[in-house]
Amino acid sequence: MKNVTAMVLAGGRGVRMHSASTKMLMPILGRPMVVFPAAIAVECVDGPVVVVSGEYLPDVEAAVRASLPAEPRFRFARQDQPLGTADAVRAGLVALEGVEGWLLILNGDVPALTRGLICRLEKLAEERKADVAFVGFRTAEPFGYGRVLFDDSGVIQAIREQKELKEEEKSLDIVNAGIYLVKLAYLRDFLGQVKPAEHQREYLLTDLVEHVVSGGGLAEMLLVRDAGEVEGVNNRAELASVTHRIRSERNHALMLAGVGMPHPESVDVEFGVEVGPDVLLEANVALRGRTKVAPGCRIGDGSILEDTQLAEGVKVLPYCVLESSEIGPGCAVGPFAHTRPGTVLRKGARIGNFVETKKTVLGEGSKANHLSYLGDADIGKAVNVGAGTITCNYDGYSKFKTVIEDGVFIGSDTQLVAPVTVGREAVIAAGTTVTHDVPAGALAISRVDQANREGYSAQRKLRKAKKDGK
Repeated sequence: MKNVTAMVLAGGRGVRMHSASTKMLMPILGRPMVVFPAAIAVECVDGPVVVVSGEYLPDVEAAVRASLPAEPRFRFARQDQPLGTADAVRAGLVALEGVEGWLLILNGDVPALTRGLICRLEKLAEERKADVAFVGFRTAEPFGYGRVLFDDSGVIQAIREQKELKEEEKSLDIVNAGIYLVKLAYLRDFLGQVKPAEHQREYLLTDLVEHVVSGGGLAEMLLVRDAGEVEGVNNRAELASVTHRIRSERNHALMLAGVGMPHPESVDVEFGVEVGPDVLLEANVALRGRTKVAPGCRIGDGSILEDTQLAEGVKVLPYCVLESSEIGPGCAVGPFAHTRPGTVLRKGARIGNFVETKKTVLGEGSKANHLSYLGDADIGKAVNVGAGTITCNYDGYSKFKTVIEDGVFIGSDTQLVAPVTVGREAVIAAGTTVTHDVPAGALAISRVDQANREGYSAQRKLRKAKKDGK
């Protein structure tokens, strides 16, 4: 349809979430909940999209603009007092002064909404020449929903909210999903006449349908079979339910694009993450933020990547955490490794079991396979970092840098006390504490001379026996 604008009602505090913030900002795969219907609205209409909220409007606006920064059609309106859904629409219409045609009204807490459903609603309104069209569904547990009322011939007459129902209407099982497509002329007329509901004492948007019908207009309903498509989120359990649905849909699309997931129900790929084809994501993998995974990578069980880039052919073994890191082609990480922000691994580099890096560049073909901490370090090509190596980069006040040039061999249990430079192809003996620069090609060793005392064990046993009085 042409000449359609949209409005997203995003004023819910979400008291049942038991949160200090609005439920509209609850994240679903890294995206605030309100962004989902806002994005659908942008896709489905050709006019402006107004987002209405109350005290949390600055936070809601910031979230929408951050997630959809290239969209110029967004407008934002404040509902000063929470006086009901009709009042929220009235507040939003201030941002649509002079706009005519149709208005699509969505709720900000319905994140599983699809473009296909909105297209079907638009088609229904167009084909039936309706003045208002809305979405409904059938449920065995209608309590809390507005019921759709029909006359004896099956013509829609009204939508009645739970608190306003008559006793004989409470068993009706066709309910309102809160999604409307209405002619703006009818809507403005309704808002000029709407009165507070008898029991809720709020201005209810559901009264719009009865207003249109009583004025000679036509109301039509799109009855959806899959209620999950229009599921609202009011508590943490419902948030988990809708997150499961959205995760399933996202992972299904990724698998069709060539991403392997033996256990897709356990994999989280946030919106904003890019994953290439022929990537394998094993169980309980989470990809977050602006992570990018190139083709041919394998990410093992339980690994978490955030704002991290993997080049082609990288292997991340199980139970690794990679944060704000760049991993070059053919590298291997883990298992149980932690790359902190500023880590760069060049082509073919490897870090292994229980290795932690921070602000460190590991050069091409270099490796640190076991139990090491490498912080604030610039490590060249073909360097071997032995087990238990530590760069001592912090003196309690400032951070200092360690430079290890190409071809260096570092023995196990080495401490490099920064600032220090180890020259090209130098060798650091196992157990050494390096406190001064090591020249290229040199051997650095700082062990205490070993002394062996013959018969010590027997003497020790004898002393203990005398002490015990034996």
